[in-house]
Amino acid sequence: MQFQSIKVLLAGYLGVILIGTLLLAMPPMYNTNISFLEAFFTSASAMTCTGLVIKNTGLDFTIYGQIVIVILIQLGGFGHMSMAGIIYLMVGNRLSASEKDLINVVDSLNNNSLNGIGRAIINALFFVLITECIGAMLLCPYFIWQIGDVKEGLWVGIMHTITAFNNAGFTNLKDGLLPYQADVFVNIVLSLLIIIGGLGYLSSIEISKHCYLRTRYNGIFTHKKSPTRLSLNTRVTITMTGILLVCGVFNVLIFEWNNPKTIANIPFWEQLINGFFMSANYRTAGFNIFDISGFDDRTMFFSMFFMIIGGGPGGTAAGIKVTTFAILVALSIAIINNRKDTIMFGRTIPQDIVSRAFCVFIIAVIYFSVATFFLSIFEPDVKFLPLAFETLSAFSTVGLSMGDRGGTLSLCADFNTIGLIIIIFLMISGKIGIMAFTLIFIGGSKTKHTRYVQEKILI
Repeated sequence: MQFQSIKVLLAGYLGVILIGTLLLAMPPMYNTNISFLEAFFTSASAMTCTGLVIKNTGLDFTIYGQIVIVILIQLGGFGHMSMAGIIYLMVGNRLSASEKDLINVVDSLNNNSLNGIGRAIINALFFVLITECIGAMLLCPYFIWQIGDVKEGLWVGIMHTITAFNNAGFTNLKDGLLPYQADVFVNIVLSLLIIIGGLGYLSSIEISKHCYLRTRYNGIFTHKKSPTRLSLNTRVTITMTGILLVCGVFNVLIFEWNNPKTIANIPFWEQLINGFFMSANYRTAGFNIFDISGFDDRTMFFSMFFMIIGGGPGGTAAGIKVTTFAILVALSIAIINNRKDTIMFGRTIPQDIVSRAFCVFIIAVIYFSVATFFLSIFEPDVKFLPLAFETLSAFSTVGLSMGDRGGTLSLCADFNTIGLIIIIFLMISGKIGIMAFTLIFIGGSKTKHTRYVQEKILI
């Protein structure tokens, strides 16, 4: 990953966020007065697909303001790897191997030409549009029937489709999704959109292609080998996503079972649906079907582990990524078993990737710890757990919050100027990528050919 690539990427993000800020600050965009900082925060939250809100999207913004927010979400959700490719297509530069890694299409290219980059981006864009169209066809008629107004129901369905697939968590319903807690249809459709978006474009496209070829050549119920094999990246992403989803459901059911503020007084099938919905939201999106401030502290504490892991690489989710977490687990198993190689699904992971995964985790912990420390200084009236939860939610671009505004506003709505700036910094850094954003501060490093004498230290 080259330093110049990261600077272009950051400049592109900041430019779009600033344009969004200027648009949201215009009178036709809002119903209530909005400051420049509030507009900038909303624009950054939308562009980074976070979902932390300090203004009620359905009440404080007009339909024009909501359209701007949705456009920002769509641009940001297309993935910073794809955006980087688009930027280089526009300027006409050729990409090196490291720059192709930045846009996460190495496995899709056979050469260094921009034509290969363009085809990969077009495929991703096509997949996004098809998935969102299917989601809109499911949600729009349902919300029209629920709300009783064609125009409003149509817009609510479109916005929730885009925000769910892009893992943004914005809602233009005045009371949020709280009235839909027992609605099985809304819970399942939004959860599936969140999961698909969080898998990553390349993994989702590869799964679709694999299923199509298996159905075409072998049939669905045959045991013959498919003409294609899923890549290790996709297999790890699917496996870890499934495991984390199940663990997230158990996290909600175990600790919230007797909590009257959440799921204690509802039927068991609703508890399962709500647990599945919250599990899908933990790592990527920020929708609330009940007030998060009523959650037990144990639920919030363990959910923070899901938040820092995030979703799959090359998609709409941030965090350290499920693949990074899987590599760290495999590395730990290898060390315990006294093996030199890190093995996953019968494949050895290159040492440079293992080292990079460990580095990403360490840097993420440092970012989170430092940001929480400074927020605790500038927001002394906020309890530590909600503050840490808000910090990690911003850094992992999740959008969940323990704010007590009836589940419609985030905790940071009560933050002062410095607190909001810290949250904005976290959202942007989390979206661009931990390693990439860190390189902005330390600069590019030159390869050193000097080798030093080895010496052991005690562990």
